[in-house]
Amino acid sequence: MKKSLIVFFFILSLGSLRSQDNLNFDIFKYGRTVVDTLASSFFKGRGYIKEGDNLAAYYVASEFYKLGLKKFVGAKNYYQNFNFPVNVFPRDVFVAIDDQYLICGRDFVPDAGCPDVKGTWNIIWLDSATVANDAAYKEFARRDFSTYFIVVDDKGVTDPDQKKIFKNMALNPFGAKGLIYVRSKITWSVATEVAPFPIIEIVQGNISKTSQQMRIVVDSKFIDDYPCRNVIGYVEGKEKPDSFIVISAHYDHLGKIGRTVYFPGANDNASGIAMMLSLAKWYSMKENQPKCSIVFMAFGAEEAGLIGSTRYTMYPVFPLSQIKFLFNVDIMGTGEEGITVVNATEFKKEFDLLDSINVKKQYLTLIKKRGPAANSDHYPFFEKKVRCFFAYTMGAVKFYHDIDDRPETLPLNEFVDLHYLFRDFIDQIQIK
Repeated sequence: MKKSLIVFFFILSLGSLRSQDNLNFDIFKYGRTVVDTLASSFFKGRGYIKEGDNLAAYYVASEFYKLGLKKFVGAKNYYQNFNFPVNVFPRDVFVAIDDQYLICGRDFVPDAGCPDVKGTWNIIWLDSATVANDAAYKEFARRDFSTYFIVVDDKGVTDPDQKKIFKNMALNPFGAKGLIYVRSKITWSVATEVAPFPIIEIVQGNISKTSQQMRIVVDSKFIDDYPCRNVIGYVEGKEKPDSFIVISAHYDHLGKIGRTVYFPGANDNASGIAMMLSLAKWYSMKENQPKCSIVFMAFGAEEAGLIGSTRYTMYPVFPLSQIKFLFNVDIMGTGEEGITVVNATEFKKEFDLLDSINVKKQYLTLIKKRGPAANSDHYPFFEKKVRCFFAYTMGAVKFYHDIDDRPETLPLNEFVDLHYLFRDFIDQIQIK
């Protein structure tokens, strides 16, 4: 049996097989289960080491199967496959400043595009005092930096010419071995290409102007055709089966650095998948069959640059013109301060409907307007003239693209109200 099939049936075993026992399901409990599952170490941060993201895709597909969602004509399964390039860190990653070993993910991270680097290198500091002094800066620029990592410290810089110098440092104009950026907080990302030189981000307090050397090991691996997939299923409408409302969310996250450090991605975006699946669970019940067809799209490779959703808009499984409205959900884990709706200024009629429902039902404290932004999977659809929103929650929990975005830090305190709000909106959109 192929590995993918083995994993698929293992994930099916995490819950019951297809079941009609959905009546009056506990929305919060279901959402919490999905978040806890996807953000667990089993899924390896849903990134591109040991197929963490594909495990998440299998999980979503298994939920679609249990709910009895339909596949589109010609599809053997719920998947739309594609490949893309990505840089990963499957082996050793460590940094020591002088004699102090730093904790990966907590004290430092390599840039997502960091190439292989191993050795001990000198450290030299470039700060505003050096750049502001012409003689000191000229002396600095004459040095041989081939055995140095330059610490780029633009703290306190206000002069426009000095800002240009520090901005240009991202290109490594002095030919240093690598660069170090000191941050108050570190976040990580995904890179689809390898950088020409290593960059390390270090949390302030772990390096100082008296630091002399850095020992570093980064084993990176570039994969030029990593296999990925979107997961797509639908509930057929009973009156307008060829008119589609799309609920979307991305299932991928950042994955792992090295052998042990992983980014759980509870809020971003296990919570969005939980919301999408909770709506799928509701509309899959026979008594809740919608008038229009409702499509549930779980996109891969969002963190790598909206690759999965872009791929879908290039090769849609039904004409984009048949999408009545698309609602993308991302970061659904809080909400005590309300939600922000991207594209609210573009689609005023739909925003007014959403806002009026909220005012009437008093679900959330605030629905904030925002204009267009290329910050989640709605955007490729927006570029193709599809009417769409992207909603994300606002609240006290601010963990984002870091190792603290864990299930135990995520309250899901407005998850149920959000589910009801989105459901009411979908029900109204169907008849507009």
